[in-house]
Amino acid sequence: MHITLAHTPGFKPPHGVRLRILGKADIPLLVEHLTGLDVGGRRDRFNGTVDSDWIADYAGRCIQPGVMVIAAEYHEHVIGIAEMHPIKRDAVEVAFSVDAHWRGRGVGATLFAMILEAAWSRGLDEIEITTHSQNEAMKRLARKFGAEIRFLDGDSVGRIRLDDIHMLDAGE
Repeated sequence: MHITLAHTPGFKPPHGVRLRILGKADIPLLVEHLTGLDVGGRRDRFNGTVDSDWIADYAGRCIQPGVMVIAAEYHEHVIGIAEMHPIKRDAVEVAFSVDAHWRGRGVGATLFAMILEAAWSRGLDEIEITTHSQNEAMKRLARKFGAEIRFLDGDSVGRIRLDDIHMLDAGE
């Protein structure tokens, strides 16, 4: 299913990049993307080191009812992923990863906008982002979308209350 941004119109994927929701048949694409992350990208995504077997198991758990995985693809190659995992009835935890050579080109911001839209459309109240304290790129991206970041048990935890924000434009 291809998706577009309705409530965050200022965030558009880079030219040639398309967004879609992954299903069970796409688990190998998710595994390929996550195992293909560089060392820093993998550490940032998983808050530590994980091996390929762990990632394969994790990817299988991601494509489940209630979990949404959005892929950014360029020429049918997954270059970025956004995940939305339920943690409470009215809240989700989100996670992001972008291939090294696509970082800083708007892929992460577009995926974040899509996650906001998905959470908003599901009537959720809150989005939570947890990352290690040195992941400056993730903290910067979360703040761009209004996250309040706090240091908790060695991690940086960001929260976005959806009723406290308006749908954003890239220029903000």
